[in-house]
Amino acid sequence: MHAIVFWVLLGLGSLCLAEPGTISLRTYRNHEKHAQALRKRDMERLGKRAPFTVDLGNVPFLGGGFYYVNASVGTPPQEVALDIDTGSSDVWMFGVNSCDGTTSTCSGGEFDETASTSLTLLSEGTFKIQYFTQGSGVEGDYIADTFSIGQKTVKNLTMGVASLAVSVNTGIMGIGFNTNEALYASKVAQGMDATPYPNLLDVMKSQGLVGTRSYSLYLDDLDAATGSIVFGGYDKAKFQGDLGILDIQPDAQSGQYTSFGVVLSSVGVTDSTGSTVLTTSNMPNIVILDSGTAFTIIPQDLLSEIVAYLGAVDDPTYSWVIRCDLGGMTGTLDYQFAGPTGPVISVPFHQLATPLINFRTGNPITDSKGNAICRLGLSAPSQPNEPLLLGDTFLRSAYVVYDIDNRQIGIAQTIFNVTSSNLVAITAATDTQDLPGTIAVVASTPALTATQDIAPQPTVISGVPTFVGTAIGTGNGDSALTGYKTTYSNRATNLVGTGATTTAKGVGSTSTAKKNASAGSVKDFMGGWWRGLLVQGLLVTAASLFGAGLII
Repeated sequence: MHAIVFWVLLGLGSLCLAEPGTISLRTYRNHEKHAQALRKRDMERLGKRAPFTVDLGNVPFLGGGFYYVNASVGTPPQEVALDIDTGSSDVWMFGVNSCDGTTSTCSGGEFDETASTSLTLLSEGTFKIQYFTQGSGVEGDYIADTFSIGQKTVKNLTMGVASLAVSVNTGIMGIGFNTNEALYASKVAQGMDATPYPNLLDVMKSQGLVGTRSYSLYLDDLDAATGSIVFGGYDKAKFQGDLGILDIQPDAQSGQYTSFGVVLSSVGVTDSTGSTVLTTSNMPNIVILDSGTAFTIIPQDLLSEIVAYLGAVDDPTYSWVIRCDLGGMTGTLDYQFAGPTGPVISVPFHQLATPLINFRTGNPITDSKGNAICRLGLSAPSQPNEPLLLGDTFLRSAYVVYDIDNRQIGIAQTIFNVTSSNLVAITAATDTQDLPGTIAVVASTPALTATQDIAPQPTVISGVPTFVGTAIGTGNGDSALTGYKTTYSNRATNLVGTGATTTAKGVGSTSTAKKNASAGSVKDFMGGWWRGLLVQGLLVTAASLFGAGLII
């Protein structure tokens, strides 16, 4: 299809005499409609490689939660629900009778290897992931089989099927770098030669489902029942302003790209009195964007400032807690990336207050005055080498594009509760920062002192298992982005101003009408696999995630 150009004639006032006997008409191009027409043409050219959207379900519990995708595996298809995790790279699910129900909720269904006619057993008993909590992990087989999400199917995808799972609550759909796969990381840690197997993003590209190994994540706000992920592109309708483009940081020792680490330069607070940058000796630093982590892990000195400001209480059972209504307090926690002119993501205070529920009664947990109590969605590292993670309490307020091929992150302030869509493809010939509606904010070559081993180390945060491996370092304490090679230039096609496109605090971040659980592709997780586990499973989860005696 040829591109369509739209023209507007502006009445008689636009008529002017060029010379006797002729009339000249001024013409004006409608640039937005023209751009839409070009995008439509490009999508048609992409054909089956055009970006596609998959719905995500949100299961909140115990002041945390996770986001899951419905998938089907094998022939005939067996349905499973998997936790979507940018911080790991393997797809795995529970096998029949594999889950220890005394320690786990065993949510999302099981996969029967013997029932699939298209399955190939690749390696028996070699699939193993040991998680951070002592004694927790999974082990089983590596298989190759068909895998479907969002009405798209890949063939011969390498996956893990657990034959034993202890203190693990859901299967995982890992969508990180293939260098973060459990088997590859284990071999590298032992000094063995290793090559990653083609993971989900690799296979999607090689089988022509998408043009690039890229996707974008929209979690929506805390009360929304669903979110979405776009494979092979991003959705311009879901964020405000332009995408700021950040370089993904490699492992400081190996030089490999293993996780979605970017440079965070400062954290501040905006309230009715103005904006204040919080002081810390740990900035600038590398932080990992990890959807498999329910909370956000920040340096202890920053956490201390924030909890003091918000009036949070350190509870021996639930860690930091706060009144859900925040005592009427309003404002945002502001994360700035790549230096003083880089993009800012503003997280409204109310998005940090995750409800606590008494699962024996189903009622909110309250204080002595009847005020509902929430868990503060922030934490500090529990060990010196634990990475800093921007989990779901940050990611709900950020629209994030993960571009593995170009090793870049696109980030912008999300717009909550959007149902419209405007997809843009990321093509193989296009650098992320050259896409429509983006600005370059590149931070690379960090001068940090590595504090982790080369190989990825298993860890679990807030009860959601995540295999994380990346470089984390200690900054030099300067307030400026010293030690980082940075550039920042105006590359947006519709940019107004100096390039700080996401600095407006709280705009588009106020919750309005909440979406109900999707009646379409996202199942009623609470009413399906989850309901039978509600009494036993969530009580077990409470004990396993946060210690004994939590349910009050």
